Amino acid sequence: MAALASTMQAVHAQGVTWAQHIAPLMYTKCTSCHHPGGLAPFSLMNYQDAVDKKLMVVNATSSGEMPPWPPDPNYRHYKDERLLTNAQVNMINTWVSNGTPQGDMNTAPVPPVYTNGSVLPNVDLTVQIPTYTVPNINGDMYRCFTIPTNLLQDKYITGVEVIPGNPSIVHHVLMYEDTTGQSATLDANDAGPGYTSFGGPGFSADLIGGWVPGSRPNVYPAGMGVKLHKNSRIVLQIHYPDGSDNKTDSTKINFKLSTGNLRQIFINPPLNYGPNLVNGPLRIEPESVKTFQSRYTLPSNVPYLGVSLLDVAPHAHLICKSWLVFATTPQDDTIPLIKINSWDFHWQGFYQFQNLIKLEPGSKLHGFATYDNTSNNPHNPSSPPQLVTAGEATTDEMLLVYFSYLLYQPGDENLVIDSSTLLPQDTTGNDTTATGLYDIDDTKGLISTPQLYNASPNPANNQTDISYFLPQAANTELRIYDLTGKLVDAIKVPGNAGKSTITYNTSKLGVGTYLYTLHSGGTIKTKRLEVNR
Repeated sequence: MAALASTMQAVHAQGVTWAQHIAPLMYTKCTSCHHPGGLAPFSLMNYQDAVDKKLMVVNATSSGEMPPWPPDPNYRHYKDERLLTNAQVNMINTWVSNGTPQGDMNTAPVPPVYTNGSVLPNVDLTVQIPTYTVPNINGDMYRCFTIPTNLLQDKYITGVEVIPGNPSIVHHVLMYEDTTGQSATLDANDAGPGYTSFGGPGFSADLIGGWVPGSRPNVYPAGMGVKLHKNSRIVLQIHYPDGSDNKTDSTKINFKLSTGNLRQIFINPPLNYGPNLVNGPLRIEPESVKTFQSRYTLPSNVPYLGVSLLDVAPHAHLICKSWLVFATTPQDDTIPLIKINSWDFHWQGFYQFQNLIKLEPGSKLHGFATYDNTSNNPHNPSSPPQLVTAGEATTDEMLLVYFSYLLYQPGDENLVIDSSTLLPQDTTGNDTTATGLYDIDDTKGLISTPQLYNASPNPANNQTDISYFLPQAANTELRIYDLTGKLVDAIKVPGNAGKSTITYNTSKLGVGTYLYTLHSGGTIKTKRLEVNR
């Protein structure tokens, strides 16, 4: 019996091995940064690397610090997500607690190869910064480099690839188009290649793309592209983190271009701290926490059918703490776009939707950003905290939400870019992902997923009726969130197949706007609720 128990224990310990389980995970989620010469401070390319750093790996993955992926996966999924599931985190913990068994290396995957070479085929334009050596810096540096395109005619960017000259110091890259020449003037007035600018390029310019470690070349769907004007300049803002002193970089960007009849992709921030800020001006007093709202309504009297969203990119500075961005349709349906519970300026990026999202004319975009200007915020650049207002300096703040979008054409919403976490579509072609973007009348007999309907009355005083439809019996819960994303109530509701209605007591809620969500069978449906008195 003792021998059998010992054998069973050994078999259990070998259940999770480097060769069969951990190596594939490292190679797909971690080593794009954790390889020799990469941005991360150590490599995880082989078994011994992982064993040597096992405790750091366990701590970073268990806390959610690594891999860096700010968006809340319970709110919406995106293309090429860099996050670990709970099962994957548990697998890492099991591997370490069982003594890091190596397993049969003959079954291990081939390690990826990381080079400075291009993987984007048929490149049409390459721009490269002058060789730049980072000086002695105390903290982070944001250096802008301006490069002429020398284009003789307007073209469309259909693919873009960033190749860091020194992956160990290039933290992120933002790309702007300068059609005015102002970047050249700023460069001429700053010694050495480029010029230093924190929030943006130092003048009004169109953002045309971005890159963070782990990003793959961005190739737009066929027939679409971002316009690049003739004789324009490309401005690359590169973030060099603390510790980059005396290291040299020569980052370059490859573009695929087209002069064909393409649908134009636009990139701009309709949610901003300018004319669309609802409760401005953007001003955060010392030792205060404040939430600001920006809202934009798509014009109704227009000759087009709406817009199709490709991606979203919130942008703020150091004291920002969280984001909630969503859209509402003229029918008062809510479309979740992005939720970031713990904003980190150093890990900002563009988040590409898994399928194009249609917004019809009259739809509204809503953005809520919360700022923590207290001594408890470890990212606060001032000690003691100082008054923070809008601006581009390190100690200033911003509220911008960029979107890449194009004018809607029928069928756009059926274009799937990444199906890795998409659920099947219902027979109408409407998306039925975990974010629940659309409602369908159950009398049509077309429903294959749970549905949530508008509360009545809405606005509500002391109570409101909430109806929902379940295609099959399931454990079901109703959750109420405020507009900062804070959960304020959660109740179990009947999970019977068919249509149900509950009366919800709104008297326990303060006056304001809330989101109510139905959680059933892995699907989440969301709508808006106003509470008046």
